[in-house]
Amino acid sequence: MNNHPMSHFLFGRLAWLTTVWALCASSAAAQLAITEVMSSASTNHGASYVANQSDFWELTNFGSTAIDVTDYTFADSLETPRQPLVALGDPRLVLAPRESVVFVRTKETTTVEQFREWWGERLPSWVEVRMVSTTPGFNSITDGLRVWDQALNLVDRVDFGVSRRGVSFVSDPVTGEFGAFSEAGVDGAGKAATADDVGSPGAAVGPLPLQIVSQPKNQVVCAGTDPAFEIRATGLPRPKFQWYFNGSAIPGATGARYVITNVQPAQVGPYQVVVSNGLELVLSDSVTVAVTMDRSAPSIVTAPLDVEVYSNQTAQLSVEACAFPIASYQWFYDGVPMDGETKAVLALPSCTPAMSGAEICVRVSNELGFQTACAHLQVTPKPKLRLTEVMANAGPDCVQGADWVEVTNFDTRDVNLRGYRFSDRYSLVGAFEIKQPVVLAPGQSVILTEGLNADQFARWWGAGNLPPNLVVISYYGLGLGTNDAFYLWNGAAADPEDSVDYRSWAGMLPGVSQLFTSQDEDCFFGCDSVVGEAGAFRAECGGIGSPGYTTNPPPRLVTITRDALQTRLQWHGVEGRTYRVEYTDRLQTPHSGAWLSLGEVVATDSLPTKRDTNPNSSGRFYRVLEVNR
Repeated sequence: MNNHPMSHFLFGRLAWLTTVWALCASSAAAQLAITEVMSSASTNHGASYVANQSDFWELTNFGSTAIDVTDYTFADSLETPRQPLVALGDPRLVLAPRESVVFVRTKETTTVEQFREWWGERLPSWVEVRMVSTTPGFNSITDGLRVWDQALNLVDRVDFGVSRRGVSFVSDPVTGEFGAFSEAGVDGAGKAATADDVGSPGAAVGPLPLQIVSQPKNQVVCAGTDPAFEIRATGLPRPKFQWYFNGSAIPGATGARYVITNVQPAQVGPYQVVVSNGLELVLSDSVTVAVTMDRSAPSIVTAPLDVEVYSNQTAQLSVEACAFPIASYQWFYDGVPMDGETKAVLALPSCTPAMSGAEICVRVSNELGFQTACAHLQVTPKPKLRLTEVMANAGPDCVQGADWVEVTNFDTRDVNLRGYRFSDRYSLVGAFEIKQPVVLAPGQSVILTEGLNADQFARWWGAGNLPPNLVVISYYGLGLGTNDAFYLWNGAAADPEDSVDYRSWAGMLPGVSQLFTSQDEDCFFGCDSVVGEAGAFRAECGGIGSPGYTTNPPPRLVTITRDALQTRLQWHGVEGRTYRVEYTDRLQTPHSGAWLSLGEVVATDSLPTKRDTNPNSSGRFYRVLEVNR
């Protein structure tokens, strides 16, 4: 027998993994997943109006053994009351391997036969359909679904945002993340028989392999702080997590994020997370926490930042300090100590406008000394920021993969976007955070673009076409689709429902952006941009959009170039419109002198040109006026 220490380590490691896998695979319920939800059925069938049908959802068994779900329960995002999957007196419900069952709310659709008529040949005859109670129904703006087994263990949960009427939510075919929109002809989805609904009842994407897309990282921290490990994984059935320390499971550490509260030297060692879904098991990297314990007075590493919230939100401030002996904390509100607020993190719930301007300070101390740091609280109304345009399909002749979104400030005050987050999923997890100060004045727009900087974006759309000083923010990782959604949150939002704005869209023409308006119900879910309308113009590659504009702007001179023979003028205009170029002599005050016409131009693109061939044109002032026809 080999007695080398490494042999013992490998043998122990193998035994530990075998035990972990046995525990992870022991629950057949882990192999179940919610695979489709219809939260807002269509009211159209071609040009005809029809009454909408009921909400429905789908549960799929991705395992290799049958699962009896007769005694399971479900609820929406409120999680109460739980309702039985199988009504009293109905036959038992056993899901065979790779079988899906569809649960239909007994409201507008009252029988299985009506549901089958609704979907026609799209729904195979062998797919099980069960009617469930009228409650809960799903909210078409934001909601969720939870399923529990007979022991009240959570089997699966999904959250979803604003619906696209008549389009069901499904899992992303690459990551398994829930919240993608069904698309006719893709992954078994198609149109219903008696309405324009698009879905795939009975045909689920998956299973999809477990993958760790972001590993936890090693930490070097001071004693008494709260280091956090995070992991991100994808797959279907959806990943579940269990964190381990020194090879032992940490009770309750079953989320993608694990925080070590008030870390001490005894907590130094290897941490690892087992990611499983009943079908597979993936082991994360092993990471450690190093704790420094040099005697020192408190040193503030990260001071609390000024925080802006809107009414009724929770303001959260934090401080990070190094000290040994371990520091104690005391927070102050306008100079008055706050009872019980003696941790590194302070939460002020239900903020009111009366609290705006308050100075929030924290005193960090130990027997060797202390330090104080302060921040200010601002409480404002919810800002009127709106998603006004999106391009998720640049077209074959433009910049591939370069999605972009336009957000416009319709408020009467400046709005600082630092700390704001956005995503194409109804989840704060994985949302992109704007970390630099970006102040939007009233009426100003910002462009959020995937993988391009401001210069690259300007080369795409033409610098002369874009508003002066247009702010462009680059992001990575969302990958907007032609059937997708966008959610915007401020820095204080703790619940995805607390969004500043949201939009969804289904279908996008190549190279044509979609615009959104709050006033026009037809464009709430997107209307194709048209050259000459709402500021839209044609890029050199042929793409059509209005980045930076929500209305047609007045003509703006972009370049004036002179040589010995002529002056060449170019301005930003609207294709198809007529413009008159006028000039006045230098010796006259431009605003008081007589303006003379140089001629009219019908714009054939967004940057029309006019030449002044007078050899004395170097002494002239010019202006461009749109001619009303």
